[in-house]
Amino acid sequence: MTPQPLLLPILVLLSLLSTSWCSPMCNNQCCRFVEGFPFRLKKLRDFYSQIRDFYEANNDLETALLDQSVEDSFKSPFGCHAMNSILDFYLSTVLPTAMAEVTEDTRALKPHMESIQQIFDELKSDVTKCRNYFSCKKQFDIRNLNSTYTQMESKGLYKAMGELDLLFNYIEIYLASKRHRNLVASA
Repeated sequence: MTPQPLLLPILVLLSLLSTSWCSPMCNNQCCRFVEGFPFRLKKLRDFYSQIRDFYEANNDLETALLDQSVEDSFKSPFGCHAMNSILDFYLSTVLPTAMAEVTEDTRALKPHMESIQQIFDELKSDVTKCRNYFSCKKQFDIRNLNSTYTQMESKGLYKAMGELDLLFNYIEIYLASKRHRNLVASA
């Protein structure tokens, strides 16, 4: 008896097992949101790269707006509330102010800000829908961030827009931690 007839079924079985071990098993909308985030993040960073120089050049404040406490909040059990609150802050305060201050000289920045706003709107909606998936523990208190932003007066806008890359990193780290949890849970 030749071993060749057994070779094909073994190869098929190994192929199926390696596919299931190497790829995430997303069977719900929240898992697909987390798994698809790297694509959105790339788009956010691309849009931000078009406006970053303007906001960084106009940011002359040494104080961080998105400081260590914000990063720590993203890494905590209530990271989803931190993300939701900060997305809301950018959607209701920072981005509308930035768009209202567009001048004839800076009008080329507006489409990129609108694109960031649209992605933030989608992220906020997805985070809200997936509260249970993220197992949020308690509310994130955004008052300190709001207070710091207000104290910065008109320069707060440049600080907040100049720190978008930090926010992208915090969101990426948080969602990546949920992705690893999903991959471990489905293995």
